Amino acid sequence: MRITFNGEDQAIASIEELGFALDRFDAESSFEMWIATDDGPSMTMLRNGDHAWPMYLRFNGDSGFVTRGDQGREGVGAFELSNGQIDEYPLSWCVDLERCYKAIAYFFVNDGAQYSFIEWQAA
Repeated sequence: MRITFNGEDQAIASIEELGFALDRFDAESSFEMWIATDDGPSMTMLRNGDHAWPMYLRFNGDSGFVTRGDQGREGVGAFELSNGQIDEYPLSWCVDLERCYKAIAYFFVNDGAQYSFIEWQAA
């Protein structure tokens, strides 16, 4: 697995190391994180304060899947990418932080599988 946090590669070889890394990452109120297999799926997590959402890609160039959070939630959230670019995404895509971290851990231990305890929609 390849993991980057705000554009910097992370050396993470075990689920225990991932847990420690997620604890470190959680101290940041805004970030972009990627996790990817060598030859297929990848996942990103964007966070801005309490607003966070993962996106799952099956392969390079895939339009992917975003989470379905509270569909009644209106508005957009601003998320800063590692290159400084600010993107806005619907707050209805956001899920709680704990579920995002669980999705990342599931991806890690299941060789890039999509976490099924979150509702996904095509991007």
